[in-house]
Amino acid sequence: MNSAAINALRRKFIILATLSFFFVILFTGGMTALSNNWSLRMQAGHTLGLIIENGGTLPEPANTEERIGASDDFEGLTPEYVYGARYFSVIFDEDGDPTSVELSHMRSVEEERAVEYAREAVAAYEHSATISLLNLGMVDTYFYRVSTQRDGSTIVAFLDCSFQMLVNNEVGWNTVLICGIGLVGSFLLVLLFSGRAIRPEIENARKQKQFITNASHELKTPLAVIRANTEVIEMLQGESEWTKSTMAQVDRMDGLVQNLVMIARAEERENRSEMGEIDVSRVVSDSVDPFRALAQQEHLELVCEPGDHVTMVADASAIQQLCTLLVDNAIKYCDEGGAVRVEASSPRKGRVTLQVSNTFADGRTVQFARYFERFYRDDEAHSDEGGYGIGLSVAESICKRYRGSIRATWKAGDAVFTCQLRSA
Repeated sequence: MNSAAINALRRKFIILATLSFFFVILFTGGMTALSNNWSLRMQAGHTLGLIIENGGTLPEPANTEERIGASDDFEGLTPEYVYGARYFSVIFDEDGDPTSVELSHMRSVEEERAVEYAREAVAAYEHSATISLLNLGMVDTYFYRVSTQRDGSTIVAFLDCSFQMLVNNEVGWNTVLICGIGLVGSFLLVLLFSGRAIRPEIENARKQKQFITNASHELKTPLAVIRANTEVIEMLQGESEWTKSTMAQVDRMDGLVQNLVMIARAEERENRSEMGEIDVSRVVSDSVDPFRALAQQEHLELVCEPGDHVTMVADASAIQQLCTLLVDNAIKYCDEGGAVRVEASSPRKGRVTLQVSNTFADGRTVQFARYFERFYRDDEAHSDEGGYGIGLSVAESICKRYRGSIRATWKAGDAVFTCQLRSA
C-alpha cells in the first residue's frame, strides 16, 4: 500500500469516525429532547387531571399536604407548585353553555377568550384530530384536557406551560450548540491523531518502494553479467540445451525486474505540470495501433472504437499505459480465432469509460476479481502464456489514481474489463 492509498484510507476513517460521532450525539440529543418533552407532558397531564378531579381548580396550598397524604394522584405536588401554577378552566352544561369559568390563577386570559379556547378544545376532542399522547391537546401555549362528568357537564382545563417550553427550547438549543462544538472538536482530534498514526505506515511504504527500486537496479547487473557470459559460451562452444535454459531464465528474470520497476512507478503521483486536457480517443487509438500486427499474427480480430472527442484532464502517458496493459492482456489470453474489442466513451463531462473485451469461452467459472492481485495466475485461464500477474495490478492502481475503478466480468463468452475514470 503506497502513501496515497494510506492517506485515502485515513480520509475514509476520519469521515466514518466523524459520522459515527455525529449519529451518536444526534441520537443522544434527540432522546434528551424527547425525554424532556415527555416529562413536560406527563407533568401537565398529571396537573390537568387533578384540576378536573377537583372540579376545575387545584386544591388550595394550605390543603395540599392533606390531599397529598390522602391520594397518590397528588404525588409530586407542593404548595409552591400549586400556588405558582398558571391554569384556567371552563365548565359547560349538557346544552354546551358555560356555567363556570375559573380564572383565579390566570391574568392574561379574559373570560370571553377562555370560553373560546374551551369551545375549540371540545370540538377538537370530539373529532380527536389534535389530541396527542396522554389524552392531551394543545392550543397556543396551553395544554388542555377535556372530561365529561356523570351529570352530563363537561370540564375543560388549561395549563400554561410556556415557561417550561421556553426552558426546554433553551436546553435543546444549548444541546445542539454543545454537540456541534463536540463534533468539530472530535473531527479535529481525529484529524490530528490519525495523521500521527499513519506516519509510520507512510514511512514503511516509502522504504518499501525504495527497496523495490534499489533491488531492481541491483539485479540488473548480475543478470547482464550472466547474459554476457552465456553468450560468450555459446560463441565458443555453440548453443546447447543448458545455455538455452540459462538464457530463458535470464529473460524471465529481466522481465520480472522490469515489472517491479513498473509497480514502483505506478504508485508514484504524477507531476501536476504534466496534467492537461487530453484527447482520450486519440490516445486509445494510438495505443491500439501497435498491436494490430500482433493480433493479425495470432489470427485475432482487433476492433477499436475510441469514440469521438472523448476528453479528460489526465497525464496522457498514464492513460496510454492503462490501455496498453489491457489490450496486451486481452490479446495474450484471447481464444484462438477470437476477437478483441476496445471501446472508449464519456458518460458525462470529466468522466471516461474504457472497456476492453476478448473472447474467452471458458471464463464462466473464473475468479476475475483475483486477477488484480499481484503475481496471481490462474493456470487454467492463463494456459502456457508468460506473465507475472503484474499488469492488471498496475492498471488498477492507475484507475484508483484517477478516482475510478476497474472490474472484470464474463458475459456471453467474453471477458470484459471496464475502467471508470475521472478527470484529475
